[in-house]
Amino acid sequence: MPGQVSLLMAMHCHQPVGNFDFVFERAVQEAYAPFLDALDRHRGIRISLHYSGPLLEWLQARQPRFLARLTAFVRRGQVELLGSGRYEPILAILPEADRDGQLRGMQRLLQRQFGVRPTGAWLTERVWEPDVASTLVRNRVRYTLVDTRHFQTARGLVPEALQVEDDDGWDLLGCYTTEHGGEPLIVFPASRRLRYWLPFQEAGRTIEFLKGLRRAEPTAITFADDGEKFGLWPKTHEWVYGRGWLEEFFSALDAESSWLSTETFSGYLAHARPNGRVYLPCASYEEMQEWSGGYFRNFFVRYPEANALYQAMLDISRRLGALKAQSSKLKATSRASSLQLRATRRPALVRQAQRELYQGQCNDAYWHGVFGGLYLGNLRRAIYQHLIAADRWLCEAEPRRRWDARDVDGDGAAEFVLRGHDLRAVIDPQSGGTMTQLDCVSRGINVLDTLTRRPEPYHRKLERAAASSAVAAGNAEPVAVSIHDIVSVKEPGLERHLVYDAHRRSGFVDCVLPRVPSAAELQAGAVDTARLLPDGPWTVQGNVAASSAETRLRMSRAIGGGRLEKIVAVAAGARRIRFEYALQGIEAPVVGLEWTLGLRDAQRMASGERARAAEFTVRDPDAGVAVTMRADPPGSLAYFPVETISESEAGLERTWQGVAVVWCWRTAGRRSWRCRVDWTIEAI
Repeated sequence: MPGQVSLLMAMHCHQPVGNFDFVFERAVQEAYAPFLDALDRHRGIRISLHYSGPLLEWLQARQPRFLARLTAFVRRGQVELLGSGRYEPILAILPEADRDGQLRGMQRLLQRQFGVRPTGAWLTERVWEPDVASTLVRNRVRYTLVDTRHFQTARGLVPEALQVEDDDGWDLLGCYTTEHGGEPLIVFPASRRLRYWLPFQEAGRTIEFLKGLRRAEPTAITFADDGEKFGLWPKTHEWVYGRGWLEEFFSALDAESSWLSTETFSGYLAHARPNGRVYLPCASYEEMQEWSGGYFRNFFVRYPEANALYQAMLDISRRLGALKAQSSKLKATSRASSLQLRATRRPALVRQAQRELYQGQCNDAYWHGVFGGLYLGNLRRAIYQHLIAADRWLCEAEPRRRWDARDVDGDGAAEFVLRGHDLRAVIDPQSGGTMTQLDCVSRGINVLDTLTRRPEPYHRKLERAAASSAVAAGNAEPVAVSIHDIVSVKEPGLERHLVYDAHRRSGFVDCVLPRVPSAAELQAGAVDTARLLPDGPWTVQGNVAASSAETRLRMSRAIGGGRLEKIVAVAAGARRIRFEYALQGIEAPVVGLEWTLGLRDAQRMASGERARAAEFTVRDPDAGVAVTMRADPPGSLAYFPVETISESEAGLERTWQGVAVVWCWRTAGRRSWRCRVDWTIEAI
């Protein structure tokens, strides 16, 4: 019909793997359920909804009535459900086999729960790389949604009549075909304008904008955004439901039904054709482009902690693929070793490892923007838990290895993986001979899971706001504001906690200092400039020694005419690990060794010092782990909490990351000196 405008709306509802139970509950009560209430009152509204796999699994266990109600919306055709990767991964960064497994897993989940097979897919964080098109088509996906930003390079190639530009930005109407390898996929450009306006602008302004889209031929505009902004974001519940914004918006859509219709994407494609062909570059929505430095994978450069998760995930995927290939090959042969037959006879190992891997691919802890993401320790811990569990299952089907030398972090140089009783340690000679990961396998925890304190762009907002005394501790007016515009803090004086580290927080970090620093100096980051020796790579001496008692790695580093030496030894029969450090021909007034543990100990939430310490323990009851350190000889001990300032939906806040433990020894001017620190990791 001439002049007809179709408003295509998609809502994405997601809670990540590892999120707190009360957050799921609150999201249902304040956002997801009242949104369905409004839809039920306006049955003429058609919408496409996406619920992520982690959220659907939680709803199955805790809110089956919500799912039964949602099924009724689906059956009457008011709601179309979108697919995705089952555990909400960034598809573009996954190996191809995992992309397929994630998409098919979500399709099976929706088929079992709702009796429908989705033809469209929500693209996690709208992270697009061209080959994603062939992945989606191969998995029988007909269309997906991206942002208008993806189309910027094609502005001169799409119909000018379908472009809208004014002071509020640029929009592109309709939908378009792209392809990769000859497999066509339909892409809908989602409006940045509507993403910012809904629900933060009065409904009338949106209606007036939609009226201006009327053309001689029918057309459509796409809105796609998070369901949490309709009730869970700060102040939005009162605005959207208490003050009736959503009711007013839906009523306005109903009132304009003579020229304005709401449709699902599949419903629209039943009568409309794509408006042309496009090829889209690697992109995401505008804010993600800014946070990542223009390309999502840059997160793995900026944050070594995110790269550690990413590379561990890829390693599990490679090993799982190799095991599957081996099992398939062995099924076709009559001769195989007992170990190979064991792997063939136990497909349950593969299934268990696969499920853990997929959960470990949930996107949130791999990046950081306006949401906590990588900065949230509970999300990182959950991803490590699943990846460590996948590794454990795979180890039951693989040859037993006490150690391995391979490129763990994707930097082109080998790291060393040492395994002992229930422990797995990663040592990086190129990164100062530090231990970057220590897994307690049975507990599924990386003991060194922490985050380095580094500058973030929003820290400048905090500093400027503090300088002008313009930081709002809370707005009494219940008017919703987009989280992109929030500059609020959860405590006064937060800017005083902006401290940055000169090195990555990990384990077995060594330094030579002119004097013993205080805990306050260490916590304030004032020590690195006092280091007497430069950082540098270490050389592995000989082969890794694996005996019945331990697996030992020896490293050294030449300094002038002298040498530094490090030894890491993982016990074979107990949860013990030994660190040795030695000077040969080097004068060092004070030697310091630092470890940062990602354990939350209620007794270590403030800094402290001990003049002559031989033993120190950090306990985390929630993780079920306690680490006891014993130093020989005893030394000066300092410990302090590592806290970052990160941005969340509600504003800027301090986020606990771990506890740093620093042992210092005065060497009394000796040019040959040695110390050791023994760790015992207990399950509690």
